[in-house]
Amino acid sequence: MAPAEVCKYEYLLGNKFFMDIDGADVQKGEVHATLSVERKAAAFELKFHLEGVVYVPCDRCLDNMEQFIETNARLIVKLGKEYAEESDEILVISEEEGALNLAWFLYEFVALAVPMKHVHPSGKCNKMMTSKLKKHVAKGTTDDEDGEFGYMADDGPSSDDEPEIRETDPRWDALKDLM
Repeated sequence: MAPAEVCKYEYLLGNKFFMDIDGADVQKGEVHATLSVERKAAAFELKFHLEGVVYVPCDRCLDNMEQFIETNARLIVKLGKEYAEESDEILVISEEEGALNLAWFLYEFVALAVPMKHVHPSGKCNKMMTSKLKKHVAKGTTDDEDGEFGYMADDGPSSDDEPEIRETDPRWDALKDLM
């Protein structure tokens, strides 16, 4: 049995690629993609490696920020009567057409590699925006040393005349010592 032949391809996904795709998550970047295609018995196995920088809005100040990404992905492509997605990794393409446009798959791999939370490093956010955010932050929130805003639970309305008395469950007392 002859060893399977592996074909390798390289792509550079630049700003034009992201603008042409017109996806909502990533609109600028420079990502290097390598693809290896190996023919298996009744299918093709496509292995992707993507690495580079994309520009996404900061969750805190909304200015664009660089976000490094690196990911690996895999697709299994089978030939059949018509196009179908059997699962996240398995596709069937028409034997008559015999071609697959990878552009949207590459974009999805990049978008899925972007972390859920993306904020500038400490002190790099837009100063004007963070000052407005601090001015309009809701009562009951805190600002830690990184400029990160967090929410403190409020148990309801309290009167300024009455001291607030809270009973705590004694089982939680051990956790207070950790701080």
